[in-house]
Amino acid sequence: MAKAPRSSATDTLMLLLALVPYVLDRGEVSVTDAARQFGRSDDEITDAVRLIACAGIPGENQAYSHLDLFDIDWDLLENEQTITFWNTVALDHTPRFSAREASALIAGLQYLAAHPAYSGRTDLDEVLRKITRGSAEGFAAKIAVSQPAVAEHLEAVNQAITDKTSLDVMYHNKAGESGVRRIDPLVIESRDALWYVRAWCHHRQALRTFRIDHMESVEQSSQPQGNHGSLLDEISPELFQPSGDDISVTIECQPSALPLIADYVPRGFVAPESAGPITLEIAFAHYGSLTRFVGRYCSVVRVVGPPSAVATVREFAEDALRNYL
Repeated sequence: MAKAPRSSATDTLMLLLALVPYVLDRGEVSVTDAARQFGRSDDEITDAVRLIACAGIPGENQAYSHLDLFDIDWDLLENEQTITFWNTVALDHTPRFSAREASALIAGLQYLAAHPAYSGRTDLDEVLRKITRGSAEGFAAKIAVSQPAVAEHLEAVNQAITDKTSLDVMYHNKAGESGVRRIDPLVIESRDALWYVRAWCHHRQALRTFRIDHMESVEQSSQPQGNHGSLLDEISPELFQPSGDDISVTIECQPSALPLIADYVPRGFVAPESAGPITLEIAFAHYGSLTRFVGRYCSVVRVVGPPSAVATVREFAEDALRNYL
């Protein structure tokens, strides 16, 4: 009877390189399961494990201590034919996410999963699990991400986009004015934990941006949307588009502040190369929007004109100070 061909050195090396992460990923693996996974006999897997236990990286004095070698649970291997590593070398030295980095990634993925278009994606859960395993430190598995938008409204808007139908919404704007709007929703976007929809407004006969959490009610309409294919090409990265009745306000800020206020910076604006303060014109729908903008970015922007805007911001700041004191 012919003997089974011996594994080449390359085959053995590939087995060693694959076996270690396979066991680490599962914590404990039976010899039989590992043999089935790699198409080897139980004896070959056992020999590979014993060889791994002799591998390592010398320490600073170029000698080997027990911490410089792979170590396994020998009793578990001998008595139950199960493999588990007590100590690994070099593999644990690979770059890992810090707790802060992993938390940021998890928060972003959970925020993405809240979007109706991604809520059914199982691959997001798999990525979350991989990030958890790749973190250097422990952290909360579930991170709270603020979702102020009404979930039912978000779902209704997404459904209208899919079905290409209109919506009748009871909407209140930033000035507190309420009214029913018929809109053709086109694109859902999120900025700073808020959900928005770019839509054709039948009342304004123009493309407008609506905050979904400002929708008091949403009703599906049987009316099909108009042909807005050309509008999709016109939608710019800026969240809000200026209109003829906007208030133009002059602000001053450092170039380093531009990324923070990017949603407000006029399209096509190019910052000068000088390192000093820069001045730019920003359009606001009303002074209420201006004071909210200043309240949020008060440490990086300064309103310098027109005089009515400066007076409004000064009054806003004085009221806030009085209420604080």
